[in-house]
Amino acid sequence: GEDWAAIDIAGGTENIAPVGPALAASDAVVLCVPADADGAVLAAPYLRMIEEADVPAIIFVNKTDAPVSRMSETVSALQSYSRHHIVLREVPIREGEDIVGVVDLVSERAWKFHEGEPSTLMEIPAAVRAREEEARAELLESYADFDDALLEEIIEDQKVMPEEVYDVASKTLQHHDLVPAFIGSAEHRNGITRLMKALRHEAPTVDVAAERLAGKAVAVSAVADVVKHLGKTVLVRAIGGKVSGGQTLGGDNVGSITDLDAKTALGALEPGAIGLTVKSDHLAAGQMFSKKSAKPLPDWAQPHPSAYRRIVTVVHEKDDSRLSTALDRLGEIDPGLGVSQDEKSGSPVLATQGPLHLRRVMAKLNDDFGIEVEEGPVPPALRETIRRGKEVHYRHRKQSGGAGQFADVVVELKPEARGSGFA
Repeated sequence: GEDWAAIDIAGGTENIAPVGPALAASDAVVLCVPADADGAVLAAPYLRMIEEADVPAIIFVNKTDAPVSRMSETVSALQSYSRHHIVLREVPIREGEDIVGVVDLVSERAWKFHEGEPSTLMEIPAAVRAREEEARAELLESYADFDDALLEEIIEDQKVMPEEVYDVASKTLQHHDLVPAFIGSAEHRNGITRLMKALRHEAPTVDVAAERLAGKAVAVSAVADVVKHLGKTVLVRAIGGKVSGGQTLGGDNVGSITDLDAKTALGALEPGAIGLTVKSDHLAAGQMFSKKSAKPLPDWAQPHPSAYRRIVTVVHEKDDSRLSTALDRLGEIDPGLGVSQDEKSGSPVLATQGPLHLRRVMAKLNDDFGIEVEEGPVPPALRETIRRGKEVHYRHRKQSGGAGQFADVVVELKPEARGSGFA
């Protein structure tokens, strides 16, 4: 019965450009990794960005229906890339090699998985009891580092009640003191309810996101797109104030605001709410807005330079004049796209995060702008520079009737300091 919004970003290094703006607009992040230690570490660039952004994070170890590694091994592999301690909040219940349920280490209750249905309560199997007690002790010790009352109870060997642990868990997530890890299989709907309950009770409110941006932002733009019949739309989240259609934001007026379906009109966005701004070309992705100005997000939110460079040419000559306009529009909505010009041919050169990113850009040119393009390697240019000086002396004489020609020519070449250009 609660409304949640998730900005879903696919994995892989080619999809990392929009991560920064998405983090800036979010209260918390769920990093999904496979139940395979070698596969999980491929998420290291994302984990490092989360660390830099200081956004409260939860790790969800997915695909536990076909685990390759033990949960502890997967967490240990990720720990190398996190300054914050990663703690398991659940341990698996196994039947042979299959994971059939989990034990919640806070409530000490066991849940049995069912295909495509919510989990049900079950007794903690005797075979799991020792592992559960060991893992719970580790969890409590980690939480006790941030709560004196809990530390005192552990030292005095008192029974720690689940309600106390949940309170500490909420506090540590909101302050980004620890990174809790949950397990499940999203495809089979296993473990999702437990994850959502953790978000519901432990994730911070929008005030924390506002504080992270130094309290200066009225709103943050996370994603931009080009929608047919609407033009450029920018996904905006109100952070430090209300955002209404027609009000001044980023130094100019907002056109109108719609829901995520781009159809339902919204009068205003209260702090924490998200919506699409329409007919607001002065807004762009990856910015934070006050009423009078738009500023780039902090350095941690900026994409790394795109290094995959390919030259693009139109298939039909009639599209040549429209291509540069279309690429300018795409550059506004895609933070990972760089556009330049090849000096030799004059054709555009696209710098993308990789071949898959390039393919998406080409598809968008075709689908949204009706421009079909082909891509190829940027032609190499051989350039040489002189390394030592030389003086050439030549005397020119020519007499072929009438006035004669005479010139005394001295040409002197010498290298300038490296990087100073050509003179």
